[in-house]
Amino acid sequence: MFEGIAAQYGGAGYGASGGGTGLANVAEPDKAFAEMTRADYLDYVKDYRGFEEELIDKAQSDTTLVDQAREDIGAAGALASGVNQRNISRYGAALTPAQIQQQSRGLERASTLGGIQSMNDARIAQKEQNTRLMSDLINIGQGVNRSSLSQMGSAAADATARENQYTQAKAASKAQTFSTIGSLAMLAFSI
Repeated sequence: MFEGIAAQYGGAGYGASGGGTGLANVAEPDKAFAEMTRADYLDYVKDYRGFEEELIDKAQSDTTLVDQAREDIGAAGALASGVNQRNISRYGAALTPAQIQQQSRGLERASTLGGIQSMNDARIAQKEQNTRLMSDLINIGQGVNRSSLSQMGSAAADATARENQYTQAKAASKAQTFSTIGSLAMLAFSI
């Protein structure tokens, strides 16, 4: 892909040695850089954007932990009741109807309170998980942004340095030309 971009902007023989650096010479580096940046963006859109959007949607609407807690509440109550019944039969205790009623109420209260606690814990854990996912996505984006800004700043500084060097070289050439003309004129007058 980059071979075509390099050839389009005067960098024929992309990958061939150019100036001893192992890189191709490019006649219009700004345009080549713009094309490479655009190609990178299009690759991102094709390969990663959908995945990122799915993760963002998941971070904003995922309820898997809460849904699992709802399922577990019913199973936990049944398990507690079964454990209680096995303990009664194992130890051969004979309970009065009042004791059975109180035991049933106690199990029901414990099951209800356990279910409420389970749902609250699941909601907190789900919110933390979703926030962590969103934070990770933001950190990745900020890292890419910082890197891009750093590279753009470096490229801008390099361009400014090249322009300044060119201006200085032009001024030095002009001064040298006037100095040579002045020397020739002095030599002509002295003869």
